[in-house]
Amino acid sequence: MGAEKEKKGTIFLGVDEKTWGKEGTGWVDYDPDYECTGGSSNPDDRHCPYLLKPSDANGLALSGWEGRLLHVNIASFRDPLCPRTLKYLFTKAKRPSDIRVRVLQQNVPNEDKDCLEGYCEMMAELRAQTGGGDTSEGGPMGDECPHRDQVFIHQIHAKEAAGPTFARGLIGKDMLDAFGKKEISQQDFCMSTDSHMDFEPEWDEKMVNMWDLAQNEYAVLSTYVANIDQLGKDLNGAHEVPHLCMVQFTSQVRTHATKCARNLIKPKLTNAIWGAGLSFSKCHAELKVPVDPHTPGIFDGEEFNRAARFWTYGYDIYTPHRVFVLHDYPGSQHNPVTSSWGHGSFSASDLKNSHYRLNTMLDMPGGEADNEKALVLKRSKYGLGDRRSLDDLIQFSGIDLRHKKVTIDGKNRCGNIQWVPFVEHPKGVNFIPQFNDTTEDPLDVPYEKSSVWYDPHIDGVGKGLVSREVLNNEKEDPAAVERKKTEEEAARVAHKKEAEQLAGGNLHEEHKALAAALEAAAQSPESGHKEVISNAAAAQIRAEQAESEGVSIFPPLLRGASDNSIPKGRFYLSPMKLMSKHGIEHLPIHVQISVIVMVIGICAAVIASVGAGNTRKKAGRSKKRG
Repeated sequence: MGAEKEKKGTIFLGVDEKTWGKEGTGWVDYDPDYECTGGSSNPDDRHCPYLLKPSDANGLALSGWEGRLLHVNIASFRDPLCPRTLKYLFTKAKRPSDIRVRVLQQNVPNEDKDCLEGYCEMMAELRAQTGGGDTSEGGPMGDECPHRDQVFIHQIHAKEAAGPTFARGLIGKDMLDAFGKKEISQQDFCMSTDSHMDFEPEWDEKMVNMWDLAQNEYAVLSTYVANIDQLGKDLNGAHEVPHLCMVQFTSQVRTHATKCARNLIKPKLTNAIWGAGLSFSKCHAELKVPVDPHTPGIFDGEEFNRAARFWTYGYDIYTPHRVFVLHDYPGSQHNPVTSSWGHGSFSASDLKNSHYRLNTMLDMPGGEADNEKALVLKRSKYGLGDRRSLDDLIQFSGIDLRHKKVTIDGKNRCGNIQWVPFVEHPKGVNFIPQFNDTTEDPLDVPYEKSSVWYDPHIDGVGKGLVSREVLNNEKEDPAAVERKKTEEEAARVAHKKEAEQLAGGNLHEEHKALAAALEAAAQSPESGHKEVISNAAAAQIRAEQAESEGVSIFPPLLRGASDNSIPKGRFYLSPMKLMSKHGIEHLPIHVQISVIVMVIGICAAVIASVGAGNTRKKAGRSKKRG
């Protein structure tokens, strides 16, 4: 039995016994079926994710990407590697003609290489070397720039940049515009990534096939991918992948302490931890949960905010069991220009408001104190979804958002976890909520009863749409208030029971067929993958080493600030190497002098305090003797 489980993969939980206890450390076997059963053998406890319904498929097959496009979104800040990324993206794709790329390019004109023009030059050089041919050879000799018309460049000046969420938010707006023009379908595939990437051969088809293995129409594949030097390598004789499952609290929630998993047979469900460097899903996810553009200056906090919004809309984050997209960490992080977006068009006040907005969304300290005002924000265009609640997220992720603690119960959720059922929207998975263009308030009101925002007093049949402000300002007697609480709790319980019943009815033969196929593949001598990737632990160690050497993997906007403080003013992300040695002798001379003066002052104050204390004691004894 142990050998059989081993074939399905293993997961590394970490070594921190102080936080997670002995049972929350080391390696555990991966059990894919646990995601449906939670370890129970009772059929009534089996709840599996939703598959695509034929009625939502828009006439397409229920799996694969025949008839679908793949849309790739890239945010680029003055990145000279962007052209190379486009080159690798197209030349290593199996179906390059079915790919559409949107680049949010933040450049300084006449200083920075244009991503599309640089790509075209590289393809011309490749054609000259190969003599031309298909895309992998630079395209046919008569084609000046193959696939140029499949790349959309949204250009803004670098000085207008305001951080990654601002950039990705603009891409989100472009996608919604394209969706309105019917250039994007909800059933297309979407991938968000960085501008300094490399790809495995036929990466596009492999990503689609891997997504299909999750067996969840609401799946989002995401992780911190490995470095490009691990392209095509099988380290430690295993398919080892980075696994995101932990956070730490800075001024916000920051993804932290990447773990790893080995030889997984399928993507693994995570506790709603999402990484911005790679996100792969159906496009209805990107259209339904666009990045919030109203958070200028934010780096820490971007990822968990998006994860929370994905999850409450019904989406689930999965660790890819193979990594076909890789990141050029040295090439991007050693370039001070590409991390200088802190010079952009946002002020200390803007940043403070960004933190307020994120804190409000997740019920974290520092957010809106007025519950009704907070609800308005949570229900807005870039707010939380209405399929699962924030309370459910806290229980599922194990993260104590309201008290800024990494765990609510000391249980490590990096290992096997159970999927949380929800009620699908009555209009189906392709439904994209509508919001007022100016106020960003929801237009799809009153809420229908499967929504977590549903209030029977406002949204109930025959009630009509009553102003929430008016209703909440009305003075109710204590008995009415208590009755309302009882009704709301009963509605919540009924909602959860309905979700479990619907999910329990999702016991389809496809799951059994998938399990059988995976088992057969695992036993086949020809089943070994050649698309080998990284050692996730090595990527994490490399990141920590780079930070200690002064290479800012995460722009250090908050370095030096206390956990609860909001940084002041604009920021310059210094490319200078931080000191990796310890001791005062390694500090600059003016800092040494300041430290010495400060120490002398403290010593003098202590001596004076002790002297004064002794004088008071002597005086006291004299009085007693007198």
